[in-house]
Amino acid sequence: MGRVPITVMGFRCERCSHEWIPRRTSSDEPRVCPKCHSPFWNRQRKAMMTYDLFRQKIEQVLREAETELTWTEIRTTAGLPQLFPNNQWVHKLEKDIRLQRQRDSHGIIKWRIG
Repeated sequence: MGRVPITVMGFRCERCSHEWIPRRTSSDEPRVCPKCHSPFWNRQRKAMMTYDLFRQKIEQVLREAETELTWTEIRTTAGLPQLFPNNQWVHKLEKDIRLQRQRDSHGIIKWRIG
C-alpha cells in the first residue's frame, strides 16, 4: 500500500496557537477556540501602549494646543484608546514633562504643561 500526503484545511487560534480540524463539513467558522474558549480566536491581539509612546502623544498634544485641555480633548486629539488615564503614568508625567492638572470652578480637570 502506497503512502500519499493528504491536505485538510483547518483553523488556528490567534490567541493560544491551537490548531484543529472542524468536525462538521459546513463552511461556518467556529464560534470559539476549542482549547482556550476565546471568542476572538481569529483576531490578533492589539499591542499594548508603552509609557514612552503615551508620554510622547500627551506632550505633543499639549504643546500644540498651547491652552489647557481636558482628558477627553487630549484623548480624542491624540487618538488614545483608554477611557481613563493610568494614574501611575499621570504621576510620572508630572515629574517627566512637568504636567500640571487643575480643577476649575465647575470641577473639570484641565491639563497643561508648566
